[in-house]
Amino acid sequence: MRAAVHLRHAPGAVARGGEDPAGTGTMRALGEGHGMNVYWFDLEVAGPVTGDHVEALGDVLSAARGIDAAVQGDHRGGRVMFSREADDAVQAIISAIEDAEAARMTVTGVAEDQVSVGEIAERAKVTSSSVRYWVTGERGPGGFPEPRVRRQRGSLYSWAEVSAWLASAKLGEVDHLAAEAARACALIGAALTVRSGLRELPQQDRPLIARLVA
Repeated sequence: MRAAVHLRHAPGAVARGGEDPAGTGTMRALGEGHGMNVYWFDLEVAGPVTGDHVEALGDVLSAARGIDAAVQGDHRGGRVMFSREADDAVQAIISAIEDAEAARMTVTGVAEDQVSVGEIAERAKVTSSSVRYWVTGERGPGGFPEPRVRRQRGSLYSWAEVSAWLASAKLGEVDHLAAEAARACALIGAALTVRSGLRELPQQDRPLIARLVA
């Protein structure tokens, strides 16, 4: 059974996408600062993910900017789900990776925010029925993004792709930060793959790979 575990949360914490934090493990607390962007993304971490990791991450975050993440995982691995304030998406994701690794987690990848139909409706300020019509093509211009994760109980969509579609279709509210976060996720995810691969290469070959990204 895959378990969701909660970090301690500060007063004023908010749940991701309006979900029940007691049932989903997605309780988040935004920082006190104002005027900064908030970026939503997930870090993929290797297993096992233990209570010690969660406690350590809570300590790291509390000592810095405050709790802005939730952890879901088990012996196979899991995700650390962030809603981080920063000047730009790259700063947000890199700082989150550094925090997770300070908590002795092994970060293997980074993924953009994925949302359900209900979460799309809430963020776009429309009804869930409207979103379902867009998905089926019964309303709107058609071409709604395909799900990133297909699930019988509710598929998950890339919020960056949905935001781009909303902007093109002139429907609902648009999240331009999501597109920025998606680009940063792709770039930093590739960098993590390179970092992992470099560790497996002979020492003399590592500078050759490093030259490609310099």
